[in-house]
Amino acid sequence: MVFHSPNFLVFLGLLLILFVFVKRWRLAILAVGNIWFYGSSGLGMLLVFAIVTTVVFVAVHGMKRPGFRWLYIVGLAVPVLNLVFFKYTVLLLETWTSLTGWPLAPLEQYASSLVLPVGISFYTFQLLAYLIDVRRGELAPTRSLFRFWVFISLFPQLIAGPIMRGKELMPQVDSIRDRTIPWQDIKYGMYLFFIGLAKKIWIADPLSLEVNEWFAQGAAMSATDAWLAAYGFGFQIYFDFSAYSDMAIGLGWMLGFRLIENFRSPYISADPSEFWRRWHISLSRWIRDYVYIGLGGNRKGAARTHLHLLAAMLISGLWHGAMWTFVLWGGLHGLLLIVHKLTLKLNRWQWIASIRSSFLYRIAAVAVFFHIVTWTWVFFRAQDFGLAIEMTQKMLTVNWLELWQAPLFLLMAGLYGLHVLEYGLRTKEGWFSRVWHWVPFPIRGGVYTAFVFAILYMLRGETYDFIYFQF
Repeated sequence: MVFHSPNFLVFLGLLLILFVFVKRWRLAILAVGNIWFYGSSGLGMLLVFAIVTTVVFVAVHGMKRPGFRWLYIVGLAVPVLNLVFFKYTVLLLETWTSLTGWPLAPLEQYASSLVLPVGISFYTFQLLAYLIDVRRGELAPTRSLFRFWVFISLFPQLIAGPIMRGKELMPQVDSIRDRTIPWQDIKYGMYLFFIGLAKKIWIADPLSLEVNEWFAQGAAMSATDAWLAAYGFGFQIYFDFSAYSDMAIGLGWMLGFRLIENFRSPYISADPSEFWRRWHISLSRWIRDYVYIGLGGNRKGAARTHLHLLAAMLISGLWHGAMWTFVLWGGLHGLLLIVHKLTLKLNRWQWIASIRSSFLYRIAAVAVFFHIVTWTWVFFRAQDFGLAIEMTQKMLTVNWLELWQAPLFLLMAGLYGLHVLEYGLRTKEGWFSRVWHWVPFPIRGGVYTAFVFAILYMLRGETYDFIYFQF
């Protein structure tokens, strides 16, 4: 079941009615709703998810008992091996064959038939974070497997995040039965949900058709097409993934939960460090707290700090997909972070620090870094490494005047403008809300009705899964 399907809207309506009016049974309603939502993807996937969750729950409660510390390793290993088995078996077998020349045809045939459980990367990281936080003493574990299941399988953020920590979400689960959900919260949740839905079906899905056509050309695409393809995919993945996050956060508001912000207009970033504070924020902080800091962070000298940064970003790339192009994409961002960290040493000269703090420098830095990020998306989207290199070579030789005159370049410029406008609207959301509510209710009601009917009309056509469902 996906957020942008009529079936989900019916499911959501029924669940909200029960959730609001039957407060005593809210946890049970959520538990059944989570099972129904995830089980619609397949009972086998649901069973695997339930088993892995139960193993981690047992490990959490057993690992601190004398003689049972090994359960911590079990709690780490089971979700990780589950992820590796379903997501990386094909990659491992193909890599083995390419390195040794010894094909394992029966195993490769079996591996290619595996169906990747939806949301596996997200619930794996959430389970690992919970286990590690308890191990570190940062979280007191719940004694209820039932409540733990509600926490880990909460349907708004189950499939594609945001990745929530136990100390953030578990207290909300514990108190949800007694919480009053004001109508204002439900309205705000509906606003976020429908904004996300509009971004998905009005921008991301139509844009995917153009992007697929560009990349389908392969090495035959021109330098202009290569840049347009990279621009297009950068906006497609942003509007697609941020749409899901908006919808998930909106659903949380409707149900009385506060999920963390996952995107903060990343394409206005002036450097790689800022980008990762704005892009997929819940994953960025997970990688920082459990990989980068876990490896030693910046506590072991400059060289080790850079190595830890690179390792963290390589893991981030591998998390995104079972192809070496994803690992290379993560490695590129790791190198960008290292170079940026090295250039910060130049700020010791006051005149350089002064230039860097100026508004004009920021405008130039945003423009340059946006194009660097756009280039890295080629490695994320290209079918193979060869095509990514071919596109890179062509992008380096582009005639910029010809690119700027391309008809679809205006579309890309418009999408960037929309991205900046979204930042302004979100930053001043309270002010815009007050201005909007000065408009007479009949006019506002008409706009709401037209907006919803336009979305429902678009849902009648072909829709596409969210990009991050494959991760």
